[in-house]
Amino acid sequence: MQYPFGTVDHTGPVTDPVAELREEPGPLADAVAALPAAPGLYAWWVEPSVLAPLAGTPHPADPDLCALDVGTATMLRNRITRQHLYRSGVSALRRVLAGLLLEDLSLTPTWAADVILPRADEERLTAWMRRHLLLTWCAHDDREDVVAGVIDALGPGTSVAAEVARDAEARFAAAAGEKTVRVVGVSFRRP
Repeated sequence: MQYPFGTVDHTGPVTDPVAELREEPGPLADAVAALPAAPGLYAWWVEPSVLAPLAGTPHPADPDLCALDVGTATMLRNRITRQHLYRSGVSALRRVLAGLLLEDLSLTPTWAADVILPRADEERLTAWMRRHLLLTWCAHDDREDVVAGVIDALGPGTSVAAEVARDAEARFAAAAGEKTVRVVGVSFRRP
């Protein structure tokens, strides 16, 4: 079954996930609305001028786009909507973007169990992502078997293999400052 805007749902094995992830992306809202509760692969796309440090492989149908990130998901809908478009604490993509956009979006990372963004900052980052990023995906049961080849074809983007991405994520964590460790047995007092 073919979905609009670069999204493909397969009932059988995927023969060429790279080609399917390279389908022309359309509006993010449409791609997100079509996401299934199925395993698969996804690719985020961006105009190189928006995030030049992470410019990956150009999109074959639209040279004004380049691959930003490629990943796998046990459940595509949850991975995209409940992680990438929602919380920095569980999305490396969001942490990398936040590290690159700290000043532009006036983001103020803080510590919880990990470095996170306050709710208002999360909302600003999500709004930025919705304005600037595009998404393609394909459902695929054997996603882990093919993801390395997909990343080789589309580029590392924000994956840990990309030095720029590692530096941006480190910058995000450093902006939160040092983690305050509470000593067990000592009551906490607010200043």
